[in-house]
Amino acid sequence: MKSVLRGVGTATIAFAFALPVSGQTLLRLDPPEGQVSRYVFSMEVTAENPMMPASGPMMTLRAHQTRTILTATDEVIRGRTAIDSAAMTNAIPGAGPLPDLSGSVFTVEISPRGQHVSTVAEETPSSEAEQVGQDLVEGAEFFSLPEAEVGTGDSWTETVPVPLSLGGPAQTADVGLTYTLDSMEDGRATITFTGPVESSLDMGGMSANVTGDLTGSMVVDLAEGRYVRQESRLNVDVVMAGMAIPTETTTTLELVTG
Repeated sequence: MKSVLRGVGTATIAFAFALPVSGQTLLRLDPPEGQVSRYVFSMEVTAENPMMPASGPMMTLRAHQTRTILTATDEVIRGRTAIDSAAMTNAIPGAGPLPDLSGSVFTVEISPRGQHVSTVAEETPSSEAEQVGQDLVEGAEFFSLPEAEVGTGDSWTETVPVPLSLGGPAQTADVGLTYTLDSMEDGRATITFTGPVESSLDMGGMSANVTGDLTGSMVVDLAEGRYVRQESRLNVDVVMAGMAIPTETTTTLELVTG
């Protein structure tokens, strides 16, 4: 279930933002200690399987999270992520009920460029909730800042693990995502990303090939120093036993109050 869950990385993010005359900006995470942000994360997975037609999504998740920055240095940003409430549905045939994630608390470390470093569970209702909750805080975000200074229209590429929300054990695909700084207006930076997805999966003992693409965008409030929104869409064809099953996973992460 590392499904869209690899990336809801974790900590609140701030940028040291200075725009030189050249128009180039070095984007780095540099949040103040004690900063608190509250986010809503939502996910929906749909599949067009002619053998098992469904009238609605096969999986959904909506979670409210509170993120508090504990410490921040030039090397590591350490934060506390609490899942205040979560509602999940699972219509995958043969799949068991999903755990209640409410009350789960994790300590998360990320680099100043946004890459995940570590996740440690502090408190969870069950071992299953610990695993699913960790997948959520680690993998629902695809934020990755450039290594060097960038200006509007510039792009950079990072290889990131992309969760494949297809039920069963957590499985990911390494995807080379191209990020582009689209605009910097009214104190907000808009970044888009896209990349091809190609992988193979173990579907309960059966092999499946997965091809498609991941696209998305994020908005960063440069004055407040944190992300305010991310959207992603994973479109893939899952080919198994000669049959292609189009599958779509959409996610939204949005700041609701800080």
